[in-house]
Amino acid sequence: GHVEAATTLWEKAVPIRITAPDKEDKHAMLPVRILLGVAKHQHNSKILRVQITSEEDPFLLHTLEVTEDDFQSLKVEQGILVDFSTFPSKFIELLEACIENKDVETPRFTAVLAVGAGDSIFSLVETNLFKNLSHLALRFRPGNDAAIKQYLAERLFEVKGHRTDLRGKLESTQSELTKTQEKCEELRGSVDSLEQSKMKLATEMNAHQMEMLAEAKQTALAEMEAAKKSLEAERSNMEAQYRTTISTLEKRSDDLDANNRKLLDAKFTLESKVTELSAKMGSMEGEAESTKKELKKLRDSNKDLDNKLHEAEKRDNAKAVKLSGLEQQVKDKDELIKSLNARLSSAESHKASVESTLAETREALQGAERRATQGTEEVKKANEIIEHLQADFRAAKAKQKLKVAVIAQQENLLNERQVALDKAQRDCADLQRTVDSLQAEKASLKGRCDDQKSKLEESQGLLQSNQKMIEWLNQQVNEAQLGKLGSSSRYSFRPSYTPPAPSAPTPTIPTAPPTTSSSYRPPADDLPQVQYKPKGSAIAV
Repeated sequence: GHVEAATTLWEKAVPIRITAPDKEDKHAMLPVRILLGVAKHQHNSKILRVQITSEEDPFLLHTLEVTEDDFQSLKVEQGILVDFSTFPSKFIELLEACIENKDVETPRFTAVLAVGAGDSIFSLVETNLFKNLSHLALRFRPGNDAAIKQYLAERLFEVKGHRTDLRGKLESTQSELTKTQEKCEELRGSVDSLEQSKMKLATEMNAHQMEMLAEAKQTALAEMEAAKKSLEAERSNMEAQYRTTISTLEKRSDDLDANNRKLLDAKFTLESKVTELSAKMGSMEGEAESTKKELKKLRDSNKDLDNKLHEAEKRDNAKAVKLSGLEQQVKDKDELIKSLNARLSSAESHKASVESTLAETREALQGAERRATQGTEEVKKANEIIEHLQADFRAAKAKQKLKVAVIAQQENLLNERQVALDKAQRDCADLQRTVDSLQAEKASLKGRCDDQKSKLEESQGLLQSNQKMIEWLNQQVNEAQLGKLGSSSRYSFRPSYTPPAPSAPTPTIPTAPPTTSSSYRPPADDLPQVQYKPKGSAIAV
């Protein structure tokens, strides 16, 4: 039926397996188009139209039209759970699943078109591990002559609309091209003026910089010469003063070193004497200790003898002679003890004299140490004088460093001027980069102009090819309407009966029974190759 205000909901190529009796199955990518419109002959009820066509065969057409009333019976028959408004989106989801599985070896979702003598069956089948589950099995009507003509006329109308859109886009593109060319001219003039100003500015900057650089160099050279002369004079004066002072201090230091060496020699001599006396004193103390030990032994033996004598007197009075002899021995021993005591007293006196000599030696050593301390203090004073002179020398050196810093400041001033010169050069370089960017923008605009021109030429070629296609279609429709195609024509629709004579001078269109598209298809060699693309794309001839 006639559908008005039709809206294309979805249009894509779907992988479909085509089955026919006594023929092998084949797979093809067939465009499926889903439209939603209003049927005037059914009280403006909504109608869903699904069309299956072929880009390789323009006469292949299978159509399904479902109204809201028909959908209720289809819903009960197929066990559909959604309503009429939701059905198109779910149907599109199943088709998208088939498209996603087109490159899979064993696809999960498959679209099958079973072509027979009458209506064809379009099924959407899901394959799982258990069985093939058919989600939908819709009955499509193969296109007859009238349906194919109507479909081609609708597509022709869409092509004309698309051609109108292309003309509008062409006009807008031409206007944009004109504006772009004007902008290119303006930018070209701006670039020329910028280049002139850049050259002028660069010349002025170079001249000014050269003058400033020459003046700065002359001033710096004069200041450096004056500073160098004054520093050389001060340096020579300071060196002469320092040489005189250093020679005086060196003489004094030599004298102090000689005195110090003499004092050290005296100190070493006294220390050796003290060491010898200490050794003698040690030996005398050893002798005194040995004498004390002998005396103690003698006293112990005397006590023993006294005890024995007393016992002997008690035991035997007869041994008086022997006792007198023993008394004589005791007397001898007493004399010996006296002599030992005398030797001990003489040793003690000798020890006292040695100790006095040691004390005198120690006092002499302390005097030598005091003299050495005085010499060390004088050396310290000489060192302090040397340090003071060194501090003066460092101060003079700091002054010289200050002069060097002044010279460095002058050099920094020169460097700052050099930096200013470099900055001016960088500004010139920035201007050069700006000019380069403008030239690049100019080149890009020129490239865009060339692209727009190429697109314009392609659009004109596409319009010419579409015009040729439209003329060919109009010629075929006119020939079919006027009945000028005879039985020998290669494009005959082959009517199965002779139409009655018209009652009016206007010719009638013969009505052919439903036949397959192969009975009136023109040869592929003589028919222009037409490839249909959805709205918004070009139609290639």
